[in-house]
Amino acid sequence: MNNPKQLIFPFQINQKASFENFFCSPDNHYLIKKLSDFVSSNNANELIISGEKGVGKSFLTQAICNELGSEGKTFSFIPMKKAINMGIEIFQDLASLDAICIDDLQLILAKGDWEKALFNLINECQQNSCSLFLSLGDTQPLEEVTQLPDLLSRIKRMEFMTLRPVQNEQLKQALRFVSEQLDITIETAELDFLLNHQTRKFSLLVENLHLLDQQAASLKRRITIPLIKETLKL
Repeated sequence: MNNPKQLIFPFQINQKASFENFFCSPDNHYLIKKLSDFVSSNNANELIISGEKGVGKSFLTQAICNELGSEGKTFSFIPMKKAINMGIEIFQDLASLDAICIDDLQLILAKGDWEKALFNLINECQQNSCSLFLSLGDTQPLEEVTQLPDLLSRIKRMEFMTLRPVQNEQLKQALRFVSEQLDITIETAELDFLLNHQTRKFSLLVENLHLLDQQAASLKRRITIPLIKETLKL
């Protein structure tokens, strides 16, 4: 994949994030197809990707950015976990870009200054045909947390799509997919052990896979069942 065409802020984007590198369970096929169509389209789009914590919204938001870059489009990636400490000025003068991707929208709702800044940004994007891709974490109903009625109205007009979690029966396939994407060598017996003795939450399984890979590299060992027991305190 080509490097991003343009970044406005120095927020690091995972360069391996792409639609191809995202494990797409059957529940999410339509979402990924829709995102791919939006990225390649010359029309302005407004989309909110919602979903519970750990389903991959941040990865997918970064994948959108990388896919936009590969299409030669200008964009800005704004992860609110970091950007919220920079002030509302970060939303200024962005609408001349092809697209803006904001991760963790829920962090700025119920904050008056941020809501006004977001409302203005949405209006500017509509006037300048700039696409908006937003991720929204699991939270209270928007009506309960959004203070600015005009912002609530704008947000509710956007298209909402839900990113579904990986189901239990897909965990082994998903974890194998991730290990291959990350060049992590783990044999079937070890993978089965990990799945049978650890959490069934996919995001935590991926974190454990990263941890095991780092520990194996540090000790110059393969990922074995004894190493898994030792590293994860099983």
